[in-house]
Amino acid sequence: MLTRRACLFALGAGISAAKERSSLLDEWRRIARTTDGTVGAAALRLQTGQLVNMNGDQPFPLASVCKLPIAMHMLALVDEGEFGLQQEIESVSNIARRWPGQRRFPLSEMIELMITRSDNTAVETLFRIGGEGPAMTARFREWKIEGVRVNRSERQCGLDLSGVDPQPPPDQWTDALITALIAKTTPETRYRATLGYLTDPRDTGTPNGTVQLLARLFRGELVSKTSTARLIEILKGTTTSPTRLKGLLPAGTVVAHKTGSTGVVKGLTAATNDSGIIFLPDGDQLAISVYVKASTRADATRDRVIARIARAAFDAMS
Repeated sequence: MLTRRACLFALGAGISAAKERSSLLDEWRRIARTTDGTVGAAALRLQTGQLVNMNGDQPFPLASVCKLPIAMHMLALVDEGEFGLQQEIESVSNIARRWPGQRRFPLSEMIELMITRSDNTAVETLFRIGGEGPAMTARFREWKIEGVRVNRSERQCGLDLSGVDPQPPPDQWTDALITALIAKTTPETRYRATLGYLTDPRDTGTPNGTVQLLARLFRGELVSKTSTARLIEILKGTTTSPTRLKGLLPAGTVVAHKTGSTGVVKGLTAATNDSGIIFLPDGDQLAISVYVKASTRADATRDRVIARIARAAFDAMS
């Protein structure tokens, strides 16, 4: 039986936590108003389960954040014996500026390049050999992950985002061909296609779904202990967009994350994203995902929105 004092203590703690969540959410909303786009964010403390979210169940274009679940899927296939980390995979185009002198790359290196440098050739290759959209859907179903979808390759997303029509067969795609096809489209065509891309439910993630995916990965619930440790170290090595989640955190704060971006057409940027884990000073970990869609603000403004949201969460939830 709980004593009256224990009940009052528990009630007070609950009220205090609710006030902290409300205060952080208010701060996030103030930050979001500095851009004209829609901002979604979620932050989840792994040990306590404390969750704060803003537009948490709204879908946002994943852009290159899709490379995180693709990497997880490939490591799951390694765990299942379908592939080996040192197995050489033949790539289809330029990767790490070593083509054509080197045409085959170890799977482990391709996963690392896909995450740390957001290498589009690596993700295209791994998406293909991993079974493409149907395999990703089946994997999410197996993991009981909701709110995250990976349906198309990044090249397909790029063609659709740019309004390229008709599109050549996928077996003819090269970076040079896709660049040439996109260059032939008009700004108005790309703008209309971008508006359509923003309402497409495919290849999207919700802030809540993304932090749950991250939390389950870091808790070791989705892939083997070895694969989990390897992917965490790879995520820590991400070099893209350091002005987002990491931008305003205290020096030395460890962040394991994956960024995502789309291009700008007629001043409109479809997606500016960053999702990952912040290692807190008290030893806990904070899964955080911030998405900005349909903004006409400058790159620096959008990045700072993400950085300020991350810093506010760090301060409030540490």
